[in-house]
Amino acid sequence: MFDIGWPELIVLVVVAVVVVGPKDLPRLMATLGRYLGRARAMAAEFQKGFEDLARESELEDLKREINQVGEGDILASPPPIRPDDDADDEPTTKPSVSGGQG
Repeated sequence: MFDIGWPELIVLVVVAVVVVGPKDLPRLMATLGRYLGRARAMAAEFQKGFEDLARESELEDLKREINQVGEGDILASPPPIRPDDDADDEPTTKPSVSGGQG
């Protein structure tokens, strides 16, 4: 997420010690850690919500396909063409081997 290397981290620590002071720095770091933990938990919950929505959408599509199969109407909506399906347009014929005895 943030591209922070060791030199930048050292500069941040020095600035924090100068600005906050060495006495209040542990309390600041604990508070910062607490807020970062809350932010991570909220982000994980948000991501889980999106994954649940995607899973529900996939289940609805699967239900629709199963219902079409059950109704015998599967050919009414052909499957979408994937980009890699275009490579199979060329007929693939196996060369005939004339393996006659002779």
